[in-house]
Amino acid sequence: MTARQRWTILVASTGGALEVFDFVIYGFFARSIGAAFFPPGIGVSGAMLSFAVLAIGYLSRPIGGIVFGRFGDIHGRRIAFLSSAMIAAVATFLIGLLPSYREWGIAASVLLVLLRLIQGLCLGGELPGAVVYAVETARARPGLLCGIVFVAVNLALIGATCVNLALQSALPAIQMDAYGWRIGFLIGGAVGLLSFVIRRKLAESDEYARTIGARQRDSFSALFRRHRVRLLSGVGMCLPVGASSGIFIAYLPSYLQAIHYDHAQITHAQIQYFIAVALCILVASHIGDLVPRRYVFRSGAVLSAVFTPWFFFAITRHSFSLSALYVMAGVVASFANGTFACAIAESFPMDVRFSCVATAMNLGLVTALGLTPLAAHVLEHSFHASPALVTVACAVLAFVASFGMTREQRSASAIDPHIPSQLSERP
Repeated sequence: MTARQRWTILVASTGGALEVFDFVIYGFFARSIGAAFFPPGIGVSGAMLSFAVLAIGYLSRPIGGIVFGRFGDIHGRRIAFLSSAMIAAVATFLIGLLPSYREWGIAASVLLVLLRLIQGLCLGGELPGAVVYAVETARARPGLLCGIVFVAVNLALIGATCVNLALQSALPAIQMDAYGWRIGFLIGGAVGLLSFVIRRKLAESDEYARTIGARQRDSFSALFRRHRVRLLSGVGMCLPVGASSGIFIAYLPSYLQAIHYDHAQITHAQIQYFIAVALCILVASHIGDLVPRRYVFRSGAVLSAVFTPWFFFAITRHSFSLSALYVMAGVVASFANGTFACAIAESFPMDVRFSCVATAMNLGLVTALGLTPLAAHVLEHSFHASPALVTVACAVLAFVASFGMTREQRSASAIDPHIPSQLSERP
């Protein structure tokens, strides 16, 4: 790789990191946000309304992914990546500065919802954009480059967790509700604005730039007609990735506290999980460049279906170190996390890649992340079944879906800069 290509991957990786940091920070401070923007005595708790706003922002991601993906396919990856970063950063920064309900009344609540909606729309193009950049930057190791993007995602999770721990340790609850929660958003907004400034020097992806004269102009409906099988397969391949985060990050803390695990112990184990995933993703993604990527992904799906029931069996009996169990979970999750995105991106032709990757990833991840904690809770409390069945179901669906993925063959001009493109061959 050239120095410019390495710089491109480094900058593109900030896309996934920015997306994760902003959403995780909101989740950490949801209770304080609810107290600041929603009045008491309306029959619904402020915390519940705050989580509803979180859901609105999260559910708007697929729409944003479609919009920015289509924009990136038609007008270029660079301009779409720049636009999403700038708007998302400004929205995040404004949430940190937004006056509370006590100062602005219902207008503050409405503006919070609007800013979260804008933020979700923009962030829907961030992670898919980073994946597309990685695949189109260098042909030698696309899997490893996608792995670097997801390492940045996990580092952002660690960073958000550390910011939360630092603020909770430094400030009492009263000050956290008054202004402490705003610091996390101001940090996220500042990082986003810095990312925008750095991205201004970002070049167009190599493959897109070399084939710019050969782009097709299919309608959006034609995109789904021609690629619906691969789109559905891509959505299915995202399920175990979203399920692992939904179970091990969102659902398990409350479950573990209910069976008498200490809060500090849980937080420490989760940080080790993030580190294990980040390190092992690089290994899994590198292996995916050496052998067919779908084989690595299917191995991860099988391991996930086998390991997760044993994980729940072990934690309910306190028969194993929680940190060790989380580290093993991170190793298992890395097989799918390190290969799914590159496999999805490589299955679509360049002219519709951004749109299809954004659509598949956002629909699959939002569905899994949004529904797995709820499904696990229902299984446990209503049916007295193991929450692990949710992960097993997602793994089975993903294993089946992977057979619908076929790698798109690139033209010679798209992968080798020394071979003239269709544009240069025209008189």
